[in-house]
Amino acid sequence: MVLALLIGCSNIWAQSEVALELPPPASVEEMVTPLELPFLMKPLRSAIVPWLKDKLADTTPFLRESKLNLHVRSAYFFEDPFDKDKKEAWALGGWLEYQSGWLADRLGFSSTLYTSQPLYAPEDRDGTLLLEPGQDGFTVLGEAYGRIKIHEQNEFRFFRQTYNTPYLNKNDGREIPNTFEGYTFRGAFGDEKSSGSLKYVAGYVTKIKERNEDQFVWMSNDAGAEVERGTVMAGALFTRGPWSLGSIEYYTEDTLNIFYAEARRRWKLGGDWGLALNAQFSDQQSVGDNSLTGSSFHTAQGGASLDLSYRNAVVTAAFTSTDADRDMISPWSSYPGVTSCQVRDFNRAGEDAWMLKASYDFKRFVEGLSAYALYTVGTGRKDPSTGGDQPDEQEIDADLQYRFQAPHLQGLALRLRYGTVDAGGGDRIHQVRAVLNYDLPLL
Repeated sequence: MVLALLIGCSNIWAQSEVALELPPPASVEEMVTPLELPFLMKPLRSAIVPWLKDKLADTTPFLRESKLNLHVRSAYFFEDPFDKDKKEAWALGGWLEYQSGWLADRLGFSSTLYTSQPLYAPEDRDGTLLLEPGQDGFTVLGEAYGRIKIHEQNEFRFFRQTYNTPYLNKNDGREIPNTFEGYTFRGAFGDEKSSGSLKYVAGYVTKIKERNEDQFVWMSNDAGAEVERGTVMAGALFTRGPWSLGSIEYYTEDTLNIFYAEARRRWKLGGDWGLALNAQFSDQQSVGDNSLTGSSFHTAQGGASLDLSYRNAVVTAAFTSTDADRDMISPWSSYPGVTSCQVRDFNRAGEDAWMLKASYDFKRFVEGLSAYALYTVGTGRKDPSTGGDQPDEQEIDADLQYRFQAPHLQGLALRLRYGTVDAGGGDRIHQVRAVLNYDLPLL
């Protein structure tokens, strides 16, 4: 059952591409799983032009409660793969987002205009996904949706919008994110601190606009099938105290069915110590006319992670195992596996992967500075067509982030990333990323 929506803005550990601008967690209490992320709300900040807000003070809630946000982003990407041409580009862009207040406490509207323009984009180094194919810039109305309030936290959204679910999300690791055309109910009931809370989403997503494209295409076409099909989705997450349990499914007729489930438990061990255990499972198979590959297929991956935190430091050990029949895929998102890294997802046929990761929030010394490093090894990989052995791979990643603290620089953040993969036989991949985000709430 597919999971939720809502723009998330909290610390994330497993799905690093979902929210590019977010720092690593300082404790297990701040960690967010792929099924928890969709239900998080973006924290509100005061408008930087308060006089404009004041002019709307005596108007209707539809205008008075409106929000206008400018997000400026500049991103650089370089990759030197051992078997392909180098990829490199530097882009400047971002988005302008408007959200109305409620009309008659029932109806609201939102829209977001996105742009990505080249600053440095050699023609012979295409493929970074920062720009359109050919290293061209583009501008697109990526979001334009209506909201109908059903009851308190429960609402219906229709047309162009973003999602942050495990297998259908923004994949926000470049200049602008994926956006979708969809029609979904979402909401929540209960209190997770007492009797427990149930968060849900259900709906139909027809099309996707990839992060380096300006056109919306059918979900099935984007996955690689020739038929025109949308994706039915429904899902839920139950949380009570330190426990959470949820499942999510995506069904695309004649193309693909994806099921994802996870369970999470946190413990406070006394003092500043914390512990968290997360288990996850993904299942993928062809459906109907098998239009994706022309024949039926089935594969799955299971994984688990153990996280230990102490005084702003978090250490994670994680493991995943993938069936040998076929590689796992994520055509509409980043990959939610606990061993997914900057370059590789470690989700190929027959692959067992182990990860060791450590992060630290330096706020005791430098407020706003955080970093992480990881080492992952994948073994046992098979060629799904022949069953033959494939080389083992190792990846090392490093990530440094700084959020500026000066009052006039609130919302400004710099992130530097480096990843390298030992692909066996002396082959190696190098990848460098840098991104500067500046979030400016105008209204």
